[in-house]
Amino acid sequence: MKGKKLVSLLLAGVVAGSILVASTTTAERVVAQTPMEAATEYYDAYIARDAEGMMFYSKDINYLDEKSREEGYVKDFKTNPTTGYEIVGSKQINSNEVEISVIEKYAGQGYEQSPPLPYKVFKSDNGWKVLVEPLEINTATGEVTKGTPIHQRKYTDN
Repeated sequence: MKGKKLVSLLLAGVVAGSILVASTTTAERVVAQTPMEAATEYYDAYIARDAEGMMFYSKDINYLDEKSREEGYVKDFKTNPTTGYEIVGSKQINSNEVEISVIEKYAGQGYEQSPPLPYKVFKSDNGWKVLVEPLEINTATGEVTKGTPIHQRKYTDN
């Protein structure tokens, strides 16, 4: 009899804990009220390998839909060497758009950080969001240029 009560108590604790974790995670996601809040929340989620957080605080034109976007983020987490970031600049474009520069810090690469990467942060119906566009970095020169969205890339097996 004691064994059954203990199992019931443990199960109730697990269920209650799951509900608490789920509600805490949801409660932590607040609409970004400023461009810097959106950028910080997005990059904190990026470093934490939190796909839901990244999706909440950004619009990413690399993907055709939310399903492929989430799958792409999860796949990227397995090989992404980014361990930190620093927002090194911001410029107000207008009342609905800010341009920021972000340096990404890397581990285990031949280079320790990216050159300043340009991002736009825009005001949406759901607060401020980071616009994630495809970028290409020439690691030899540090030049950053517009890239090709993931959904448009063509791969060949040679």
